[in-house]
Amino acid sequence: MAKAFCLLNHALTERQKAELFADFACEELIYPPEAVSRAWSSVSTIKELTYLQLKPFSDWLAGAAAGDVAVLQGEAGSNFALVDFALQKGLVPVHAVTQRIALESRKGEKVRRRYEFEHICFRRYQYFKDYC
Repeated sequence: MAKAFCLLNHALTERQKAELFADFACEELIYPPEAVSRAWSSVSTIKELTYLQLKPFSDWLAGAAAGDVAVLQGEAGSNFALVDFALQKGLVPVHAVTQRIALESRKGEKVRRRYEFEHICFRRYQYFKDYC
């Protein structure tokens, strides 16, 4: 049975947990230590990412075994690097597919729009060549 290593900016919903258990045969959800989680939610905004910036995340993911699931969603550049790391390590990297629902209200001339996101499913990341 696989473990799911969850590197996100929020906790999984009950529906997401159930999907990981049922569809990906995960038996355990593993979240990073608080320091790694904080760093993931505030990836540096400097122009270029470096190995040292990514190292806390790759070090944490290094504890996963081939076949384990890596739920990865975050800043695009660092996310791309970790998906690549996960694929090379034989992990199953996934991301949540959501439906965005716009809710709009008006008060006089002011329009307020907010969004709710509904989980649809997890989708595997894979190399482009694997789609062909």
